[in-house]
Parts: sequence; structure tokens; C-alpha cells
Amino acid sequence: MDDLIIREAIPEDIPEILRQRRAMYLDMGYEDSPALAGMLSTCRPYLSQALANGSFRAWQARLGEVIAGGGAVVISPWPSHPYDLECRRATILNVYVPPEFRRQGIARRLMQTMIAWCQQQKFAAVYLHASDDGRHLYESLGFLPSNEMKLKLR
Repeated sequence: MDDLIIREAIPEDIPEILRQRRAMYLDMGYEDSPALAGMLSTCRPYLSQALANGSFRAWQARLGEVIAGGGAVVISPWPSHPYDLECRRATILNVYVPPEFRRQGIARRLMQTMIAWCQQQKFAAVYLHASDDGRHLYESLGFLPSNEMKLKLR
């Protein structure tokens, strides 16, 4: 994929980030249309603010003018740990490649780009929640299962 270009997203890319986020949830089997529409409407102002203040960094993979995938890193305040004195946390999310571009190394290149950015920013670790489809890729990049758990409150 020599002609693949990965670039950091800009505010004008928000509609595409939202489109990919919706497509990602549809691919994972989430088909509640009103909830997806609600997600898009509430996520748009968040993305505008978070891209502007740097707490949401996104990347797009492009083949010419065609968008072949994307992913993002959320930087959030987090209490320090004995092994990480930084009071922040990096979480990768929204890694998505449309079906017609899968199995070509695009998701791997996106992940490598985001991991390299996190390393440059001196994060001690980076976190993500793996879909079943993405788990093998993430493990091949060195991600390990963690003890994180979740309790749904609604």
C-alpha cells in the first residue's frame, strides 16, 4: 500500500469521523437507529471542542481522495500510578476500515501511527477496548488483556 497516506484529522473531517463511528457500530451489530442518530448529534459538539483543545486526536487513512479508514486517541485526565506519574491516559478508539479495504494492512498502519504518537507524547501505556474482529491485530501489536471490568448503569 505505497499510496496510502495517513494524516491527522482536522475539524473539517468531523462529518467523516462521525460517519465512520456510525459504520463501526453497525458492523458490530448495533442497529438501534434512534440511538445511533442520538450518538451522532451529541458527538458532533464533543468532537468540535475536543479536536480544538487536543483531547481528541484522530487520523485518517487515504488512498488518493478515498478515505480507507480512521482511528482516534482520547487523552483524558487520570490519577497517577506508581508506574506512571503522568496524570493522563491515552485510549485508542474508533479504529475502523470499510469492508472493501480490509485485510490490506490499513488498520495496522493506523494503529502504528497512533501508537507512535502516544510514544512521542511520553504516555506510559495506551488502552483500548477490542472488538472481536480487532482483537488479533491488537494482540499482534503487543496489547495485553487487562483486569478492567464494566458495570452497566443504564
